[in-house]
Amino acid sequence: MQSVIKLIGKNIKIARVTKGWSQAELAHHLHVEQSYISRIESGSIAMSCERIYEIMFLLGCDTDDIFPSADNVKINIKSSTSK
Repeated sequence: MQSVIKLIGKNIKIARVTKGWSQAELAHHLHVEQSYISRIESGSIAMSCERIYEIMFLLGCDTDDIFPSADNVKINIKSSTSK
């Protein structure tokens, strides 16, 4: 399983390529550097929910296209024991 950040990044890349945009085009619409898009797609940085929804709007995709199923996500949750 992969981290949620990496899966979201991969899904953003798929949506961007499907739309036929380069990283530079997406970066231009977001008013950011192309390297920022590269870091998003590689999963090396996390984004705010607001930024994710902005990307979804620009790429014309739905939440199901970007957010992975919980079954596919590696989540580190510390369990607590109740007494």
